[in-house]
Amino acid sequence: MADLFISYKREDTDRVAEFVHRVESAGFSVWWDDHITPEGEWDEAILEELEAASAVIVLWTEASIKSKWVRTEAHFGDERRKLIPVRFADCDPPLAFRLNQTADLSAWNGDDDDPAWRKLMTWITDLRDRQSGVEQPSDGGGDATAKQWRDTYGETASGEVIFDGATISQRTPGGTYFRDGADRPLMCVVPAGSFTMGSPRNEEGHRDSEAPRHVVDVGEAIAVGVYPVTFAEWDSLAAEGVIEYEPADEGWGREDLPVINVSWADIRSFLSAVSDQTGQRYRLLSEAEWEYVCRAGSTGRFGLEGKWNPGRANLSAPDSDGGQGEHHTIGRTNRVGSHDSNRFGLHDMHGNVREWVEDLWHDDYNDAPSDGLPWNSGHSAMRVLRGGSWLDAEWFVRSASRGRGGEYDRTNFMGFRLARDI
Repeated sequence: MADLFISYKREDTDRVAEFVHRVESAGFSVWWDDHITPEGEWDEAILEELEAASAVIVLWTEASIKSKWVRTEAHFGDERRKLIPVRFADCDPPLAFRLNQTADLSAWNGDDDDPAWRKLMTWITDLRDRQSGVEQPSDGGGDATAKQWRDTYGETASGEVIFDGATISQRTPGGTYFRDGADRPLMCVVPAGSFTMGSPRNEEGHRDSEAPRHVVDVGEAIAVGVYPVTFAEWDSLAAEGVIEYEPADEGWGREDLPVINVSWADIRSFLSAVSDQTGQRYRLLSEAEWEYVCRAGSTGRFGLEGKWNPGRANLSAPDSDGGQGEHHTIGRTNRVGSHDSNRFGLHDMHGNVREWVEDLWHDDYNDAPSDGLPWNSGHSAMRVLRGGSWLDAEWFVRSASRGRGGEYDRTNFMGFRLARDI
């Protein structure tokens, strides 16, 4: 029996033959049959192949979307959680399958290095391994994939392999590190989940703006910057001429320090440039997403494992009454990643720089969305900032703490962190 069952329409045989050849060259066995006519019936051999295959790949074209046989095979694979739909031409899948995550090969020319092709190969490998009971490694792919990308994209400080962003999908395990290019920001996959947003009234440092507490569902995995965006990442785009603004560094240095003196409005050009260069949608986190990834499963004041102490973040004072107290840090930003990561693998969620998020400011959480999307209704001219900074007291760097600023405000304690859709 073959690894893959290919479902297609007879009129597309010539192009499908090239597809099959490429798939077989990648090491997969394939079952496909170009002799089934519209009047034909499923015989026992076809049903056996469908049952035995690790994945059912349906190639959507103008011809196949009209075929009841192709749609039936697609339903068969979908019901058994082994369907991989492929947009094989410039067409929309049948209505029943438009919610399925679909690989887009409509513009594919047979290039094995095409990002869409590499992503499809990763999906097939993941699904085949799951169907065959192979244990999924924590680094997001098999040893061969890890070795393939290690030399190009490197490793984290802890030795985890950094993958090529083209291989990342909703099936990728949480905690997988990747880049969409050797000089692009380091990202980490954060799994979907639910959490309670806000703080209880008896939490030390609580403010009324952090209530009422409410449950938020983050329905899909997202990619989040492992660190706040750095000067090196901003300056590389400025050097290429794709963004014009060059923020001042206060004489503290650039390179791997978080970029500062950038407004919410300034950030739009950075997001647009990175999205255009990578072909992926980069954006700011919503406020709900930010708190979700900061908490990383925690319910206390801080989203770090173990006992909290001010030395685990770059902040100004350990006291919780808003006073400045005794300084425990250097009185400015420090290198990103200087402190421990949280359970999701993210650094500097507390302190260093306050981080812009997408949402408009609201004075409390009454009527706040529960789906993790940005809260952009209302008439406020202020945007939300989260995480606290190098000059903030401990109460202000809590997981639930909120700040605000005008869209064009630039200061030396405000930066931002990237999100990317998967």
